[in-house]
Amino acid sequence: MVPRASPEAVLTRAVRIFVGRESAPDSATKGNSFASFPCPDRVGAWFELSVSLRGDPLKNHGCIATLADIDHAVRAAAIRILRSALFVREDAASAQPTVLVHELARGVERALGRPVDLLQWRLTPFHQVLWRLDMPTQTTVTSTFEFAASHRMHDAALTEDANRAQFGKCNWAHGHGHNYRVEVSVSADVASPPSMAALEEEVCRHVIERFDHRNLNLDCPEFAQRNPSVENIATVCFALLESPLRARGLDLRAVRIWETSKTSATVEAAPVNAQHGTAHRSSQCGETMRA
Repeated sequence: MVPRASPEAVLTRAVRIFVGRESAPDSATKGNSFASFPCPDRVGAWFELSVSLRGDPLKNHGCIATLADIDHAVRAAAIRILRSALFVREDAASAQPTVLVHELARGVERALGRPVDLLQWRLTPFHQVLWRLDMPTQTTVTSTFEFAASHRMHDAALTEDANRAQFGKCNWAHGHGHNYRVEVSVSADVASPPSMAALEEEVCRHVIERFDHRNLNLDCPEFAQRNPSVENIATVCFALLESPLRARGLDLRAVRIWETSKTSATVEAAPVNAQHGTAHRSSQCGETMRA
């Protein structure tokens, strides 16, 4: 019997750094690496970078790479690059994260001496840029929004008793409300990098202003004939955003709607066709559970 090849695993490590004018990537000082290293004892910027490595852990004592090696590589590359971008370069004021993330990925790869599968740079708790090995000339950016709205879960094809059995207290006649969180991801070529400002302008115009402080069942024609479930809200938001974002040079990759901290639905574009270089629209809805 031919032995089966061991499956590849993906190791992801989040590294939090603080970048100040005098930050040095190598320091003998021990610090709070959970919060950030170096520590923020001067004015600067805090960032989180998540690095994913793919490999066969069985070939190296059960580990794809040591966490200490990843931490050291990220700090050595990222602090140097970001310190220069923030405080040294003549063009520091115009540095674009959507371009810098490619430099960060290459720098971490050099410091590690191996390919990086994915590098996610969290600029703030609500903004991130992403570099992927299988999309080397693309940058994906994600921005998070919020709107408050009320809705009632009700299916006109069902009896009142069946609606109550199906939807429980979510079927109460006067509805109930949520603070919906909206995560929108777009991508574009690094030669014409995606604009976070353009993304936010279109989402605010076509989603937030449309649904914020509305009764989705009564005020929004998009839900006149469909239940305003979190799955349907994500599907509608994807459809509303796809054309306006494309007109701004942005390729809509995903819309994720959080109804509560436990419940979300995601609609994604189909993966880019590697042979033809085109993305075919194919939305997929994430699994949800109402509680």
